[in-house]
Amino acid sequence: MAEDPQLDLLNHKLQLQQVEAALELNPNNEELLQLKRDLEEVIKLSLELLGRTSDTPEISWNVGDQCMAMCSRDKLYYRATILEFLGDVSCVVNFDMYDTTDVCQVCTLRSLHYNFMC
Repeated sequence: MAEDPQLDLLNHKLQLQQVEAALELNPNNEELLQLKRDLEEVIKLSLELLGRTSDTPEISWNVGDQCMAMCSRDKLYYRATILEFLGDVSCVVNFDMYDTTDVCQVCTLRSLHYNFMC
């Protein structure tokens, strides 16, 4: 099964948050400090691989917003409308042309003007 780079990136960010929380309790732990540096580098490289930089602003999505969403069946992007959020990482979208719904990872949503050729 192929890995999803977007989900990998999300997992790395969550791991970094856990390491940062552990560092608050033990700020001089060399292993945690090295792990933090390693995760920051992995996140930076992952963003570059995905054609984004750490300076790329995160889009704040809302219910009713139109976007390009990845269909879970064919992994292709289609124009969609956000119907509902399922926590912080998932949402329900309606694919406008097909009038079907799907659950998507918020981190995979793209603006309607996203350049898919980069």
